[in-house]
Amino acid sequence: MMVKNAWYIFTLLIACSFVLNANESVTDDRGVVYYNLNIHRGRMAPHVALQAALKQDKISGVDLNVIFLNPNEASLKSSVASVGYFLSNLGNNEIYGHVHAAYFSMHFPLLTNNYPVQLKLGMGPGYVTKKHDPENNHLNMAVGSHLNVYGQISLTGGIPVFKDRLFLRIGMSFNHISNGLVVAPNQGINTLTIHTGLDLSSDQRHSGTLSVGRDKERKEKNCFTITYASGIKEVDRVAGKRIFTSSLIFDYGYRILPGFNAGVGINIFYNDTWAYDPYMTPGIDEPPAPIQSAIHLVLELEKNPVAIILNPGFYIYKPTGDIPDFTGRLGARYSFRNNLTLMFAVKHHWFALADYFEWGIGYRFFR
Repeated sequence: MMVKNAWYIFTLLIACSFVLNANESVTDDRGVVYYNLNIHRGRMAPHVALQAALKQDKISGVDLNVIFLNPNEASLKSSVASVGYFLSNLGNNEIYGHVHAAYFSMHFPLLTNNYPVQLKLGMGPGYVTKKHDPENNHLNMAVGSHLNVYGQISLTGGIPVFKDRLFLRIGMSFNHISNGLVVAPNQGINTLTIHTGLDLSSDQRHSGTLSVGRDKERKEKNCFTITYASGIKEVDRVAGKRIFTSSLIFDYGYRILPGFNAGVGINIFYNDTWAYDPYMTPGIDEPPAPIQSAIHLVLELEKNPVAIILNPGFYIYKPTGDIPDFTGRLGARYSFRNNLTLMFAVKHHWFALADYFEWGIGYRFFR
């Protein structure tokens, strides 16, 4: 029923767009609004034994995006920004329910020929209908709160039906839902889906306030960023014990292509999680030191002043073997004209298990 209603609404959008805008000429320099609808089908990707043991319901989801293009851009052939709404079940309808998410995303073209291919990174707040409850939903150890963060990594191909007006889409997505251990328990939920859908040009115009990427691109290709970030996480659900975390991040990025920066970075973390049960190794006399360090790749989809950041990496120093080897972050950054930056990200282990949320402030300089 959810999928049928989505297709019905989108069909009306298509019909109205062609009828109302068939003869409209585009004469101003305001951007164009595109609509994108994708239908998702897939499965949960269990990363803990409890999730694997539960009944697995098939994933069905709807993903509606509004894409804001600047003049002379094509939805599948340009680096563009969008806002979206995602609705899906989470692999066990009785225990996990559904997620409703509103999110911001960046789309980066990998191929721009007649059959374009895009990488999409997105994140935003998500509401999960069923959370952990010690009495009524004790098997849900994945999400401890209704309010969570939703993240999406997608690879999408396009087939043009009407040039620069209507595209067919097909691709695959990795979806993640967690609350960053602000409220325990928080094993998180991951799903893998195949999606199919349509891109439609509405010929509707958006104002400059909705434009992303109109700032003149810098001539300098080398970028150095220093960021301080902090977070909070619950380490003892019964006692309600929360701790503060912090990190110092040094990143170097090189603009390989317009809208795409790649490089390397290093983190220094203060994270005292492993000094508390149930994370602390049984039988040790003293808790491990709270300092860790990691090296990571810098992968950024940027359209000034906004960027989506992906930092897969691994620890180069950790005081205990209980800490996983691989870590990273998925987040968003906003850059001001004076080179100050604001960042929000999910720090994770193995892409599947959220460690905590980070809020950061930084400074960038270019060479």
